[in-house]
Amino acid sequence: MPIYVIFLNEPNSKVWDNVRTKWGDRHFILTDNMAFVAPQRITTTAEVCAEAGIGVEGAITGLVFEWGMHHGFNRSELWEWMRNVQK
Repeated sequence: MPIYVIFLNEPNSKVWDNVRTKWGDRHFILTDNMAFVAPQRITTTAEVCAEAGIGVEGAITGLVFEWGMHHGFNRSELWEWMRNVQK
């Protein structure tokens, strides 16, 4: 299943509460403004955006991208989570 990246313009605890509730152990919050989710069913970026609460009443702004190729250096917990959800 694909991984989606959620970027928030401003930190928002309500969005992260939605993410925790909706995706359980299939989410990884990296920073106050960025998280990864791995839905167990095929979905769209628009659905992930709506389920996270982005765009609700125009008050919460952010972006959702489907994760593709990647390269970089980050916490080992992030790479481990990615390996686990992509099995």
